[in-house]
Amino acid sequence: MMGVDFDLPKEVLSVLPTDPFEQLDLARRITSMAITLRVAKLEADEKKLMQKVAERDKVIYELKERLSETEHNLQDAMGRLTTALDEQTKLTNERNVLMSTVKKLNRDVAKLEAFKRTLMQSLQEDEDGAQRNRTLSLTPTLTPKLSPIGSPKDLSASVTPLQLSAPGSPRRLSAIEPRFASLPASHTITAPSSPPIPGRTPKVDGKEFFRQARNRLSYEQFSAFLANIKELNAHRQTREETLRKAGDIFGADNKDLYLAFEGLLSRHLPS
Repeated sequence: MMGVDFDLPKEVLSVLPTDPFEQLDLARRITSMAITLRVAKLEADEKKLMQKVAERDKVIYELKERLSETEHNLQDAMGRLTTALDEQTKLTNERNVLMSTVKKLNRDVAKLEAFKRTLMQSLQEDEDGAQRNRTLSLTPTLTPKLSPIGSPKDLSASVTPLQLSAPGSPRRLSAIEPRFASLPASHTITAPSSPPIPGRTPKVDGKEFFRQARNRLSYEQFSAFLANIKELNAHRQTREETLRKAGDIFGADNKDLYLAFEGLLSRHLPS
């Protein structure tokens, strides 16, 4: 080697050919082999990297699918939330309306209860007053006896018509009941099966008549009956119209009440 030191191990130098051209050919083959090995290694690394990239792409695709599904679910949830909020607002408004209605109904019920208590108290007071005045005569000119039909009337012209307030003012019930209640105790309502005495009007008792009317008629019927009497007191209808309306109010089941009322009118307002 002409004394040149190439910094190669002696083992390598010992196996190298002595011919320079052979050494170049050996070097070329060694270089080619090294390059081939290097390329193969790089291709293997590339394949591994491509596989990792494919796996990453798959993960990215799956994540995109999940993201799209999540966005779709989010839109559905937002739609349901909007619908629920609208429904809640609607239900809240309906609840407020119902609460207002319930409060109004409670106020109406309280008013009706107060009116009922007032009415019952008034009726009780009127009944107690009628009981105390039971022995008083109807009017100074009214005789306690019943006269036959056609006999001279023993009521003076000064007998006043029945006085009664409207159904909404039950406290003035005593304006008529004490007058009827003041009839003698012998003047009682005759039973429907008892035939009237010829030539005589049915015997009536004011207190008993109003007691039975209150017990047997409904609240609406009794109010209508009081309004009917008020119309008569105000001279807005005749005695016959009053009797006709009373018959409609009493009905067939309360024929005895109608006959008793007719007898009372006959005593107070002779035809």
